Amino acid sequence: METRPHRIRGTIPGLFLAQHAIHAEDAIAFVPRDPREQSAFNRLRARGIVRQAATGRFYFSLKAHYAAAERRRRFAVPTAIIGSVLLAWIATLFFRG
Repeated sequence: METRPHRIRGTIPGLFLAQHAIHAEDAIAFVPRDPREQSAFNRLRARGIVRQAATGRFYFSLKAHYAAAERRRRFAVPTAIIGSVLLAWIATLFFRG
């Protein structure tokens, strides 16, 4: 997993990946700079994507990130299919003669 290119967006993930903090032994000290960054950091911690290795030292879990992305994909694909079928059905209502 670590040899593949990571297309992860966001300021906080970018900081962790730039410093290669993707394992507990590579954890870095991190303090959010502003309330917006604090909010994003809290969301990442709540989802288990950013984990605490020691007091004040955190790392970015690639495994948890990709698992969360897969969960979002598993929800988005069927939703998009159902939405498309529903939209097509509504469109056919306008063409009845």
